[in-house]
Amino acid sequence: MLQKRKYMKMEKQMKKTCIIILLVLSVMMTMTACQKPTETVSQNPSDTIQPSPSDENSPTETVTQEPTLTPTPTPTLSPEEIAIIEREQLEAQRKEQDGEFYVPLKPLENNSEKPNGDNIRAMYIIDSVITKNFGSEGQPDWRMVRCDDENIQLYKSYVEALAINDTQKINDLAYLNSNLTTLEKIIGTILGTEMNAVVLNIKSGDGGITIPMQAECIKQVNSETGRFLAIKDLLAQLKGYGIYTIARVTSFQDDTLAKYNGYQHAIKNPDGSIWLDDNRSAWVDAYDEWVQNYNIAAAKEAALAGFDEINFDYVRFPEGRKWGTYYQEYMKLHGETRSDEIIHGFLKDAYEALQPYNVNVSADIFGLVARQWDSDDCIKIGQNWYRITNVVDYICPMIYPSHYTTGWYGFEYPDMNPYGMVLGAMKDSIEKNSAFNDNGKVRLWIQDFTAKYLYQPDSIYYYGYEQIYGQVKALRELGSFSYMFWNNGISYDASKYIFPNDISGYPLADGDKDPIGRTPAMAAKEYLSVLSSTNNLNQYMLFVLTPIDYRENDYDEWLENEFPVIKQTKILGYTIGEYVITNDNEKSAEVSVTLKYTKGDDVTEIYKTVLWKAVFENGIWKIIPEF
Repeated sequence: MLQKRKYMKMEKQMKKTCIIILLVLSVMMTMTACQKPTETVSQNPSDTIQPSPSDENSPTETVTQEPTLTPTPTPTLSPEEIAIIEREQLEAQRKEQDGEFYVPLKPLENNSEKPNGDNIRAMYIIDSVITKNFGSEGQPDWRMVRCDDENIQLYKSYVEALAINDTQKINDLAYLNSNLTTLEKIIGTILGTEMNAVVLNIKSGDGGITIPMQAECIKQVNSETGRFLAIKDLLAQLKGYGIYTIARVTSFQDDTLAKYNGYQHAIKNPDGSIWLDDNRSAWVDAYDEWVQNYNIAAAKEAALAGFDEINFDYVRFPEGRKWGTYYQEYMKLHGETRSDEIIHGFLKDAYEALQPYNVNVSADIFGLVARQWDSDDCIKIGQNWYRITNVVDYICPMIYPSHYTTGWYGFEYPDMNPYGMVLGAMKDSIEKNSAFNDNGKVRLWIQDFTAKYLYQPDSIYYYGYEQIYGQVKALRELGSFSYMFWNNGISYDASKYIFPNDISGYPLADGDKDPIGRTPAMAAKEYLSVLSSTNNLNQYMLFVLTPIDYRENDYDEWLENEFPVIKQTKILGYTIGEYVITNDNEKSAEVSVTLKYTKGDDVTEIYKTVLWKAVFENGIWKIIPEF
């Protein structure tokens, strides 16, 4: 079973337990304080009982002296001791409820606040940069590579010399390029540039686990010990340099788990055979709750190790020709629940499960998800922007120009136009994300590799400094200073990451236009253009272009309840006039609009000139229409 409601119940149980402990202590202290000591009869003459004459021959009554009762001290528990007792009880409950998926929480002394993941500029580091096998085939001996602070600081000096073109120092330190480990050079590059974060695999594309994990479910599937045995030491060293650490968890592309226990958790054909993608790889079934809990357990282990953020990659269904052909048959096996609802549910459960660990959560999405909304392509892979942004801290479109085909954002050769491709994709991302208040922040993956496979050997378009900075510059112009470089090789040329230190000049302003390039009048025109269109794929823009307070916040509810009412207005013609900014501080405006339309079944044509209000919300101009 998924864990999404269990911890709320556990928290209530813990509060009840605490109250009972405090009540018991209170009663004990009250009883002790109220206990009266028995009176003692002393031999003082004033207290002596004198016999009467008639009693002189009677036996004398002896008064027995009882000992004084001293209150027994009640031990007082310190807040720290109470916290330890509570934690032990909580862990016992979690262990019983989670079973094979159980991962302990961070120790109380290590449970720091959730880190700030804004303005993160990260480099992806492949596994071989971090570890080396000193053993032999069949008897691996994985060890962390050298990561010496003195070498790192020397390479930082080298990078700083490159930045100011200090030829003498560059020549003096050039030997470092061949004498240092790649890891030392990467860290030195980060310290000498605006980069400030790293992305490390903790669950690789083949399903291999790279760090030590103790969850029973993971030990069942993975027989090999993680390669990053000293991961906590490395994380401590990185954090000592102020470097933010991101753990990448490849979720549903997992060949290891797919093959486990007779392909029990793999995507299957209707006849029960294993489904394979275009590359003849098996995928695990995202509808499988065991698979979901397995990935959440791996994420918890990464959080426990000390990472600042968990990044879910391949958090989707397969793509490609074979999946497109098989998708409808596959969905027949899973009833009415859409694939994008499954991905939403998984990320929601993961986010809630990771909350006690105080880590950020991010999810990688296809670039087309930033461009499209509820399209067949989005649904087939299980990714829709509006189902993901509200269950993560950061939503991460993968904008690699080499992955796009002719025509995207108007370019015949997208790979040869990195600036324009990233600019277009970021505008789409800003627009989609503006539709929600409870949204994750946008952080793009951008390209840091040369796609040689796209070209003939004599005409390869190489990604060097100009191409790398072109993408960064596009983001800066739109006010984004956060990104992650994807480089699945071992080429990390420090000179590619030395960017102009002119961030204060961004974002670029263009009069009254928003980052998308719209004025209030242009936003009104876009709204009317969509409303008068018969293309259902663009109807979501009516949701996006309407201020949040003037519609349902949930897209599904809006689509069911409000959209049919909106569509009763049939636009026959319109003219957009001038606009006037009515409030510079709150960014509001009025737009003159002349309309010709009908309402519902009434064919009477209505002519009207009205002032539509426009508001600047979440980075774009939005319209409050009036008919």
